[in-house]
Amino acid sequence: MFRDPNKISDISFIGSGISASFTILNFLDLIKNGPKLKNRLSIHVIDKYPEFNTGIPYGARSGKSTLLITSLRNFLPEPELTKFIKWLNVNKDWLLKEFKNEGGILSEKWLDINGVDIQNNKWKDIFIPRRFFGYYINEMVESSIKELSSNKTIEINYITDEVINLSKENNTYTITLENNKPVLSEKVILSVGSLPVNNLWKNEALIEEENLMFINTPYDPQLEITLKNVKHFIKNRADKGTNVLIIGANASALELLYKLNDVSKAGDHTPNNFVFLSTQGRAPDAIIDEKRKKEFKPIHLNKLQNASTLSADSIAEATFKDIDLSDEINLGAASTVEIISSAFGSLLEKLNETELEKFACYYGNEIGKKQRCAGVHYSNTIEMLKADRRFEHIAGRFVDLQENNNNYFLKYLDTNTKEVKTYNKEFNLIFNCIGGKNLTQNDIPKLILNLIENGYCKPNESKIGFHVNHNLEASNNLHVMGPLLAGNVIDNKAVWHVEHCGRIIWISQILAKNLYNYFLEQDNNAEVSQAKIIHKEKETNKSYFEAVINKKDWDTFLDSIESYDFYHTYDYHKLSVSENETPILLKYVNKEVQIGLPLIIRDIPNSKYKDATSVYGYVGPISKGLDASFNNLKFSKGITNYFNNNNIISVFSRLNPYIEHQHAILNNFGEIFPQGKVVNIDLTLDFDSQRKNYRNRLKTHINKARRLCTVKASSSNKDLQKFIELYNENMDRVNAKKYYYFSQSYFENILKSNDFETTILSVVDNKSGEVIGASMFIATNSILQYHLSGSKNEYLHLMPTKLLIDEMRVIANEKGCYNSFNLGGGLGGRDDDSLFHFKSSFSKDFKQFNLWKFIVNQEIYDELVEIHKVNANSDYFPNYRSNEVIK
Repeated sequence: MFRDPNKISDISFIGSGISASFTILNFLDLIKNGPKLKNRLSIHVIDKYPEFNTGIPYGARSGKSTLLITSLRNFLPEPELTKFIKWLNVNKDWLLKEFKNEGGILSEKWLDINGVDIQNNKWKDIFIPRRFFGYYINEMVESSIKELSSNKTIEINYITDEVINLSKENNTYTITLENNKPVLSEKVILSVGSLPVNNLWKNEALIEEENLMFINTPYDPQLEITLKNVKHFIKNRADKGTNVLIIGANASALELLYKLNDVSKAGDHTPNNFVFLSTQGRAPDAIIDEKRKKEFKPIHLNKLQNASTLSADSIAEATFKDIDLSDEINLGAASTVEIISSAFGSLLEKLNETELEKFACYYGNEIGKKQRCAGVHYSNTIEMLKADRRFEHIAGRFVDLQENNNNYFLKYLDTNTKEVKTYNKEFNLIFNCIGGKNLTQNDIPKLILNLIENGYCKPNESKIGFHVNHNLEASNNLHVMGPLLAGNVIDNKAVWHVEHCGRIIWISQILAKNLYNYFLEQDNNAEVSQAKIIHKEKETNKSYFEAVINKKDWDTFLDSIESYDFYHTYDYHKLSVSENETPILLKYVNKEVQIGLPLIIRDIPNSKYKDATSVYGYVGPISKGLDASFNNLKFSKGITNYFNNNNIISVFSRLNPYIEHQHAILNNFGEIFPQGKVVNIDLTLDFDSQRKNYRNRLKTHINKARRLCTVKASSSNKDLQKFIELYNENMDRVNAKKYYYFSQSYFENILKSNDFETTILSVVDNKSGEVIGASMFIATNSILQYHLSGSKNEYLHLMPTKLLIDEMRVIANEKGCYNSFNLGGGLGGRDDDSLFHFKSSFSKDFKQFNLWKFIVNQEIYDELVEIHKVNANSDYFPNYRSNEVIK
């Protein structure tokens, strides 16, 4: 069913290749077989090409006679493999007829070789035409959509247009199209496939000269059209001859070589000579040496199996050594790829998330390039041409074409000699089959460029993929699917190449489940409320109270509030909780008044009761529509009812000195205790006035540090690891309690979050080149927080932290969007220790830091104090937890 694209859809897919198709298939399967969704879902599918569900590799743009690069058993995992084979058995007659009509002599040879197996339905070891799978996946998607559309479970709208921009307002994405009205959507799936290829010459898709045809984009608009143009070009040069250069040695290069020689028997003209140009100077391997395969051992990787410490670097180094070893004994990738991949794959399971991401970003694809394999139909084409002395493979990189009397000669950088050379024969037909662009380039598609510039997507270190969270989101409700997931860790697995069909199916299942649970959760809010996770007392035109537990509603509330800090965000709460802890946002609305109080709900050990606390930092309630005279009676009644109904005995929160009206909201409701002061640098002052408030000795220290050191912004995983190392060294030096140590994932998820902006600055000692200090700063709205810091013990005399704070102040002034720079207070909030003395050297603008404590049920509270046998006179709150040892 088609719907008006101007209405807000539930999900919009940008791109309609197999990444989108398998996500849709798995999503619709969950809808059919799981708990029924109460509301009809509307889905947009947008693609700039009129062919949906197949993408380039499996659709019309690749033709009907191009073959898979792997056998069918290695192409599809179960149970999809069995389902596809059953479909092939039913449809093989018309499929083979179409294949034969388009193909030539090589296609006929393929039919001769595989005919008996096909007749006997033995498909698994065949390198089948890719188009077969395209027909299959399209039929599966259309069938599933038809079934769920007929019973009004879903409605689908297909749009042929190019998406050029994406923006978000009030939790709704506006998808800007090149030729049609914008599309509105709650969720967006970015499934656009790989980035386009780099144009190597003249930056045009097709260049035609008197003696030259240079094709930068062979599959655009269709390979069939490209080959027809090539056929005409070669025919017109029959008396001159045609030399072909194919730049690259990947699947596309092999496919083009194959198709250029898959000519009809009717006397089609073929090129004279073929040359491959690739960095390694070799084509993907096809021949498996079964005897030597059994004998081959990845000795360097095997040595790491019992290593006490492992890293991405050490695993990659061992992998490259074992690949080099196989080269030395002339054993190709087809014989070793399974062995080597299995060996390093088992080692990857032992790495933490940071090291896995490093491997995905820096090493995965480089290893893949050295392990390329192909079918014998492709390698046989090369061997056939070699036998006729019509094929050569050059190891090098394209530099330029040199024109001489209307003839064109290749200039290339020789891989071995590192010299620029000119090939001794002219080329007439050139295909560009090198890899795609990367996300650092300015000539990438408008949509991708705008997503980066507008902050919706952040490239990771791979430069070909976007950072995503565990929900595969680059931003809230903006999911990424397909090749742009490269460089991530998904379900504890490093991902660097998302073009393999099995990997696409696996990830699409994860995304489909996420989508289904999201909409199921929306439907089940009433049931959740009955389970006492959410408590509502909402009536028309009256006040109501609600406990928010999901990111979407949490973010929606924050968007409606004018002032909040990063400590109030869902992401920060989610990364702060431990086992058996739940983040909630207690929300109160009464006409124009809105109040939100973020908390963490915890089980009280050995009891049926719970208590609530705040995250590490400055939290407390946030609000809109009230002032200092606010009457908090209804608010305190509603929230107390929630606490009582959910067996919450006590509540504790650190308040935020920068958020207005917290005292008015909590007045006579529990107790507010002054804990100390925090130091603020007032960024509304002019730049020089800020520095005038520095102590003279501080200015001297900063000036010295700037002479001897360099500050740099840190962004790589290596930088993050160094920061964590320095922070932990700092905590060790001051004998910090366990509470102040954080997990690896805590730091990683802070950097990944789109709820706030995180900056890590590092100080490098100019003399030694060593990183001697680093600080993490986090900003939201107009508030900049000095969050965590660490310095190397032997370089404390250079006082790197002072330089880091000053540098962040400089950056904040340049940005011009912050009013306050909070340096915090002393240890535990004190304002009379050495830490506070250090911070107060930057400013005398002190703000009061308070704590809020509320005993909901005094009787049960006292019972817990007695049961836990604690000192009743302790200042620790809640008192019954004072025996919990925090080291």
